[in-house]
Amino acid sequence: MKNTGRALLIFFAIIANVYVAYGQSRTLSGTVSDNSNQPLPGVTVLIKGRTGGAVTDATGKYTLQTDAAGTATIVFRLIGYATVSKPLGTAPTLNITMEPDVKGMNEVVVVGFGTRKRATLAGSVGLMKADAIAGRPITNASQALSGQVPGVWVNQTSGQPGADGASIRVRGIGTMGNSDALVLIDGVVGSLRSVNPADIESISVLKDASVAIYGSRAANGVILVQTKSGAKGRINLDFMTSYGKQKATKLPETPTNAVDYMELYNQALKNQNQPAYYSDAVINEYRNGKDPYLYPNTDWRDLVIGPAGIQSNQVSISGGENKTQFNVSLGYTDQDGIVRNGNAKLHNLRANVTTKVNDKLEVGLRTGMRYEKSRESHNGAGNLFTELNRTLPFYTPYASNGEYGGTWVRSINTQFRNPLVMTDEGKNETTRGFFNGNAFLNYEIIPGLKFNVTGGANYVTTDNQTFTPKVDIYNPKTLTVATTMNAGGAKALNSWEKTLYTTLFSSLTYNKTFAQDHDLTLMGIYSQEQSDTRSLGGSIMGFVNNRLTEINAGLETPLINGTTYGWALRSYIGRLNYSYKEKYLLEAIGRYDGTSRVSEGGRWGFFPSVLVGWRITKEAFMQDQKIFDELKLRASWGKSGNDQIGEYAYIETYKFSRFYPFGSQIFSGIAQRGIVDNSIKWEIGKKLNLGLDAGFLKNKLNVTFDWFRDNREGILYQLATLPDFLGVPEKPTMNLSSVKNTGWEFSAGYNDRIGEVDFSAGFNLTHVKNEITYIPAAQLGQNSNIAGHPVQSFYMWKALGIFQTQEEVDKSAKPTTGTVAPGDLKFEDISGPNGVPDGVIDLNDRQVVGKPLPTWTYGAYFTAGWKGFDARVNLQGIADVDSYVGGELFFPFLNGAGILSRWEKGSTWTPENPGAKLPRLLQYNASSTQNYSGNSFWLQDASYMRIKDIQIGYTLPQAWLKKAGIQGLRVYVDAQNAFTFSRFEGIDPERPLTNASSAQYPNVRIISGGVNVKF
Repeated sequence: MKNTGRALLIFFAIIANVYVAYGQSRTLSGTVSDNSNQPLPGVTVLIKGRTGGAVTDATGKYTLQTDAAGTATIVFRLIGYATVSKPLGTAPTLNITMEPDVKGMNEVVVVGFGTRKRATLAGSVGLMKADAIAGRPITNASQALSGQVPGVWVNQTSGQPGADGASIRVRGIGTMGNSDALVLIDGVVGSLRSVNPADIESISVLKDASVAIYGSRAANGVILVQTKSGAKGRINLDFMTSYGKQKATKLPETPTNAVDYMELYNQALKNQNQPAYYSDAVINEYRNGKDPYLYPNTDWRDLVIGPAGIQSNQVSISGGENKTQFNVSLGYTDQDGIVRNGNAKLHNLRANVTTKVNDKLEVGLRTGMRYEKSRESHNGAGNLFTELNRTLPFYTPYASNGEYGGTWVRSINTQFRNPLVMTDEGKNETTRGFFNGNAFLNYEIIPGLKFNVTGGANYVTTDNQTFTPKVDIYNPKTLTVATTMNAGGAKALNSWEKTLYTTLFSSLTYNKTFAQDHDLTLMGIYSQEQSDTRSLGGSIMGFVNNRLTEINAGLETPLINGTTYGWALRSYIGRLNYSYKEKYLLEAIGRYDGTSRVSEGGRWGFFPSVLVGWRITKEAFMQDQKIFDELKLRASWGKSGNDQIGEYAYIETYKFSRFYPFGSQIFSGIAQRGIVDNSIKWEIGKKLNLGLDAGFLKNKLNVTFDWFRDNREGILYQLATLPDFLGVPEKPTMNLSSVKNTGWEFSAGYNDRIGEVDFSAGFNLTHVKNEITYIPAAQLGQNSNIAGHPVQSFYMWKALGIFQTQEEVDKSAKPTTGTVAPGDLKFEDISGPNGVPDGVIDLNDRQVVGKPLPTWTYGAYFTAGWKGFDARVNLQGIADVDSYVGGELFFPFLNGAGILSRWEKGSTWTPENPGAKLPRLLQYNASSTQNYSGNSFWLQDASYMRIKDIQIGYTLPQAWLKKAGIQGLRVYVDAQNAFTFSRFEGIDPERPLTNASSAQYPNVRIISGGVNVKF
């Protein structure tokens, strides 16, 4: 791995340090007291932007040595009290009075088209701040929310460089189509992938009726990302660097001894009353052979998968004076894949600038760019892992002549594809570019009345170049060509796509406080959005060798394709916020959206919401009680929409290059591809939320509880079947069904100081019940949509155990195909053609036996600090969730594949081992309608608890760094995905829960160390 990026950033940091000036050291002292004039011990006193500081003693006094200028900001912090920030000034003494505060009640939370003080927030909004992910080696910002926010389920299913994004679900899954939350970066629609995690200041998650401000696309929740800005004061330069090693969290365990594999295969045939596949002569020859080319025992996973490095570097400069503040950052990450020759390089640049032109006018620019270049096996990670499943230990990586090898042993995989060819030959490189930015103008027309206009853009481009080579595989004994990979010839494929999203919105906001106690804010917004996508692709064959990989070098079968599509959205939005003494809170939202995605008759939709709050502790009758420091009740109701159905679902589409016979000739033409429903309209979500916020023990303990119900109606989904006589393959999208999510969230956090140790701990817990309340006809399959059950429920035979005797077999219901014997699985007979059990196991006996949606999601954290040392632990987990894992490896010898080690001798049923965990060992083909059919025996509990992150750091004393001109220096070690606790077998439980295949790129554990330097 090259260190060019690291060297450049260190160079820039050193150069920038030359220009940082420091004043003369001086002593500042004072006393900190509460609003009753009582001294406050344990108050942390520090200069903003610097490390080190002081702590008040038992009498509330402090002494601080500093060389900061008088324009710097001094900060006083104590748990349970509102943080105080003051200009440092030049006086030798500074006394401070601190007011009690419920933790977080005065912090500002980003909401739709603005911010709110948490104390006056009536909605259910989750918040994650930058310090929760500082130093974590995450390459995709979607990973940042893991376990951090109640009601948010983050599922990272891959550790592949450049493809390690996580899915995010807010309060369950409310639709049968696209369940992704709407993401906005600094107010502009974008993706979490496009943001460098180190540039994030905070992430807010809107979960209840507050999402109505985003109307037609908000039914799945809204994620608001705010990136870091500059602050008034001296210029600060920060440099961060880290390096770590990655390793797969879990890999399938398979036999790596060739003789063991051959004997297992013969045992399966013996159980099927068939002759041995591998003769004793072959087995003995192999057992006694010494030549590693002829008699290998290859651990193919160890050969292809191994530890890999990851390094990240970031330099940022921020600051400003009274009128202009800025933050500029440059980041670089170089991540090797645990699969050989895989890699991703990520380049990030962000610039945020705000300028107050005069007392009335403010302008700003917030821009971010990201450039990615990734490399993987020429036929993709999924195909590589499929081939790894099929590659047996007697295949040799190379023959003795240096060519790619196969085997001389008889094999059930007759079309062996050497995985090393996939990783070491050919090409599969993807470059992606992201730009997300906006420019804004704020103008105060008269006191209290402000005008805003914002223009934004999100641009994404993807360019993939793939070359699939033609490679011979040699028999290691005869040194002749045994098979040829891609025998039809080498092929080059290039594809390119760009999407440009633009938005322009303007607003008028009026804020006025009447009679001191009545605060009123009115906002009106007009918004116009548009997105256009264009794609182009081409392929060619006929290459003279595998070294010339450009399309121009191909000579045969050129193909090309391309298309353009887009959508538009126009919106009128209004919002009213009212509070009386910050005690009674009211928010009302109305949004009127028109979209190009549906027909004119249903194009416009109105999305209202109402949110109310009552801060009970502000009431006079609560002033003498000592239990609650804060108690607030919240309630909200609102409607939101979902239009994620493609661009032209209501328009008949046609396809060219259809062929028709007329007489004796064939003519080309066009044909309608499907039928459509011209009356489709918005998918509507109706959200109801009841919440409570409370603070106890002088605000050290804070608790939040929310009960919610989300009814989704008119879900846009493709019809399951069409009559064959219609003659069209594409099914219409229609408003087909309804889904309900009901549940609750609970979170608690405790902050305190014991002696010289500051610590905090907390957890969040969410319970969600998902149910399809209406569907015109059940959509049946291994994962089914059935009224009264969760979305994508597992629908299959229910296994009752393993047959032990022939008598038990004879007396029980069985499938009518295949042979059933002792050692096979036994299924429940629940129905028949007439609706009653009939002694036959068939399609009528399928039932719902599990679900891929967790009922419980949870997270927890712990932080501590002592004399410069700090520690942080985060965990996440899910419970009451299932996943079906079958296919290759899990089902023995399927498609010529191998077998998991758990099938080895002693683990399967035999007459001598009747209590075995697994049924008798059989080939897949011999029991595909019995043991290896879709049934609950292979359904596993996918619950897990994962220690997502452990970090320990140390900040060097400022006295050690002063002469070097360094404000602060922190070193740390971090463990990502450190430990996992689960009963799930075979592979990582954090996976696509409806995907039965084990051919997936594994998640990774990362152990890293880093340094943060402040100048």
